[in-house]
Amino acid sequence: MKIGNKIRSLRIERNLSPIQVADMLEISESTYRKYETDKSSPNLDMLNKIAKIYNKEIVDLLPENYVYQENKDNSVGINEGVINHLSDKIIELYETRITELKEQLQELKNENERLRK
Repeated sequence: MKIGNKIRSLRIERNLSPIQVADMLEISESTYRKYETDKSSPNLDMLNKIAKIYNKEIVDLLPENYVYQENKDNSVGINEGVINHLSDKIIELYETRITELKEQLQELKNENERLRK
């Protein structure tokens, strides 16, 4: 399944319209629709934002058994094969997400502690 099909399925599953998702991403609806129809590929930052909206990891949005390749313009190119390139940017995005999740976990622990008192 291509990226566009995956994000379209996730959007429909969550009962969101293309314009709602585009608004969350702060892009035009036409740009978002190009992603869903695979007429355009999101760059890494945008792919990360899309993944966050659907509570997924970037790799969950990539087609299975495909090569991930970041182009010079920071767009994502997908071809048959395996994911063979995890750039420093993806690692940085994962580290940021881990930090965010750790902070959320600590907030939940603190809230739980307050409720027990």
